[in-house]
Amino acid sequence: MLYAKRGENGKIIALSSTTLSDSDEIVRANDEDVVEFIFSNASPDLSKNYLSHTDAEMIRIVEDLVELLIEKNLIMLTDLPDAARDKILARKQIRSQFQPGSQLLVDEDDLF
Repeated sequence: MLYAKRGENGKIIALSSTTLSDSDEIVRANDEDVVEFIFSNASPDLSKNYLSHTDAEMIRIVEDLVELLIEKNLIMLTDLPDAARDKILARKQIRSQFQPGSQLLVDEDDLF
């Protein structure tokens, strides 16, 4: 979760992973104002961290997409290279420990 502090003009002036005051606003990483703040004001390290955060979100989407394609018999798990298959099965096993029985684990907040 990200918290934003806005200036008098309504623009984001600070971002944090923890709330710093009662006036902090919860924002999503892909909000237009967040992206603008990061790429216009932030250090290269913050920009890289933002990119890494969105990479993690994309990984979840790709995992769910592959699972859906397999469920719909559009691809077979055996069609994938051994290394990819092993990684998918390992992630599926790990994810099942968090939400047993859940098929798609994309949070409602992550849906477009």
